Amino acid sequence: MRYTLISIVLMSVFFIAGCNLISPDPAAVMPVDIPDAYVHTSGIDTPQNGKENMDGGWWHQFGVDELSRLIQTGLGANYDLNVLKARADQALANVKRETSNLGPTLHYSLGGQQNYAQSKTSDQSRSSNHDHSYSASLAAGYTLDLWGKNRADVNARELEYLAACQDLANGALTLSTDIADTWVDIVSVRTRMQVLARQIEANRMTLTLQELRFINGMATALDVSQQRQALAQVRSAMPLLEKEEKQLINALGLYLGRTPGTPAAVSTTDLPQTFLVPQPGIPADLLENRADIRAARMRLEAAALDVEAAKADLLPELTLSGSAAFSSGSLDLLFQNWVVSLGAALAGPLLDSGARKAEIERTRAVVREEINTYAQTVANAIREVEDALVAIDRQKAYIDLLEQQLAAVRVTMQNARIQYLNGQSSYLNYLSAWATMENLERQLVSEKATYVKERIALYNVTGRRGAFFKETPAQDKKTGGN
Repeated sequence: MRYTLISIVLMSVFFIAGCNLISPDPAAVMPVDIPDAYVHTSGIDTPQNGKENMDGGWWHQFGVDELSRLIQTGLGANYDLNVLKARADQALANVKRETSNLGPTLHYSLGGQQNYAQSKTSDQSRSSNHDHSYSASLAAGYTLDLWGKNRADVNARELEYLAACQDLANGALTLSTDIADTWVDIVSVRTRMQVLARQIEANRMTLTLQELRFINGMATALDVSQQRQALAQVRSAMPLLEKEEKQLINALGLYLGRTPGTPAAVSTTDLPQTFLVPQPGIPADLLENRADIRAARMRLEAAALDVEAAKADLLPELTLSGSAAFSSGSLDLLFQNWVVSLGAALAGPLLDSGARKAEIERTRAVVREEINTYAQTVANAIREVEDALVAIDRQKAYIDLLEQQLAAVRVTMQNARIQYLNGQSSYLNYLSAWATMENLERQLVSEKATYVKERIALYNVTGRRGAFFKETPAQDKKTGGN
């Protein structure tokens, strides 16, 4: 009775000490302020009814089947995305490995032995004998998770797995917007090539007319040479556009998991003129919409659990064990001769030169790192949305002004042509206005493509996406497991 009382007192002391040692750390203060609203929200044409059809992915807002096929191909074959999938699988395997520590262990062994012996009693006589022995055993063990160390390890690994799944979701969204941007660039460069081809043909025809005018004495040799120079100038721009097109096709193929020998086919000739961008909402929406923010938050929570596991490692472990051994000289009687033993062991650290306390400090430092990583991720996400909103609005204003400039240049070119034909101005003034118009026509195509890409970027920075993959399993509220 006295020994039982002593045991109860000792266990009570362990539990009380354990509760004091593994008490949760105080909640950390997040070093980032989230504003109530975005600074710049004007000029954004979002759905008016507050509902957005995001079924199957944001890119269906374009209504272009070719783009949808390209993105779906990339989601299934992209190398970087497959790397993220493999990392998620690794994290899931870590969860399974840690979960195994919550249950008991059972091991077995089987053995057999045959012994031969020989003895000599005199010069003429010898004796020999042999025997057989067989053995089998079972050994079971179970370590009680008194302080929650194993459970904290499991929950931390589960959060890391869920964070890896969020990395995969974020990678899928980024890949889809990268494919769309490259597709827009390909369509844009081909449109500029078409515009440039028309400009080259117009300059060639004008050169022919100027040569005829020169023969008839209506134009000077300078006029002809200036027109010939203008033709050479526009023709020199074509190789650069062709180079850009080939490089963009190679880049698109890489997004789709292809080599340059098997390029992706793009047949679309016109950019989408209008498509709605997502509602930006408020900055606080990013905490749930952005996969990278969710991943950073999960890694922060996992780091906090690692602290609790490190503190629990200071405390003793209680292990229950049991074994059964069977042995016999005859295989038929093996299980008739047995020994069973049951035991319990309490083991803990007495002296480790501060290794476990150093591990606690390390995990706390990791928590501080993850706090700042999370805060930086949130702040960067808010900045990206603000930049995207400003870019969309100002790019639209820039395009409007370019169109006004192009209209004014066309009037100037027409007036310069009339004055040249009337002998009131030099041919150079007309060519200067013409070259400006040609550059503006090609620039306008590029800027409209940039406008489309900036609207695409708003889907990326707000985290608005479709259901790319199956949702990751929810965490069980009772056990913490998935």
